[in-house]
Amino acid sequence: MRNTYLIFTLLIGFCFTSVGQNLNSYKYVSVPEKFDFLKESNQYQMNELTKFLFEKYGFTAILENEEVPSDFSRQDCNILYVDVIENSGLFKTSLQISLKDCKNKQIFLSEEGSSREKEYKKAYQEALRDAFSSFETVNYSYNKNSVTEESRAARKQRKENEKPVQENTKPKPEVILTAIPQVSKEASTLEKSASANKNEKVYVSGNVEYYILNTDFGYQLFQSQMEEAFAKMVKTGSENHFIYYTIQGQGIAYFDKDGNLNVEILNALDNSTSIKTYNIKN
Repeated sequence: MRNTYLIFTLLIGFCFTSVGQNLNSYKYVSVPEKFDFLKESNQYQMNELTKFLFEKYGFTAILENEEVPSDFSRQDCNILYVDVIENSGLFKTSLQISLKDCKNKQIFLSEEGSSREKEYKKAYQEALRDAFSSFETVNYSYNKNSVTEESRAARKQRKENEKPVQENTKPKPEVILTAIPQVSKEASTLEKSASANKNEKVYVSGNVEYYILNTDFGYQLFQSQMEEAFAKMVKTGSENHFIYYTIQGQGIAYFDKDGNLNVEILNALDNSTSIKTYNIKN
């Protein structure tokens, strides 16, 4: 009996190790704007939450409507495509997370996450978090030396199809795109000064006042009397929800029905999350 248990334990460990090594061959996960079992894009903030939870477990996750890094290439097959599958019953909401490669081959399927909450938003989000617990034993870490055969073949084919650069043609500088807008101190200060006399909405957290300025990419969040923004809120497919960035980390931000700003922040040091609320003052 003891030997049987030992063998079973070793087999389980081998399976998770094998899955982890397989996932390590892929650099990105692509999260769709809408899951098939929902009616709207990012309904119940499920797509943003999916991206957020993948990043919690070490993945580089990108929403379909975001700008992408320069090496994000569907032709290179260095991407896994995310789907969330609903298996709900009458009294229980159940979800699974599926990851497929560029050839639509399933690379990973999570354990079923479930919730008995009655409210849809709470039920879906709780079931999704429960399904993500399958990644706790995967220990994902991208390894560029373990890329898949499909990826190698795709890169080779792409290089063969590329035309050689003419000798007299100057190579174009590489443009690296990023989902995090970079705003200089000078630009931030000028924008703040230009808007100082406007009727800005003031928020309070603790005993400190804050206010928000509009930008092309979303918003910047300032502490009262400070010249530089300490956080950026980048637009998503949902009008009222944003990707939240600071020097220390990132998370999800949204305005509730009363106009208060709520931010769920990921602590990269211990993969914990915390929620901070900025209450509207005027």
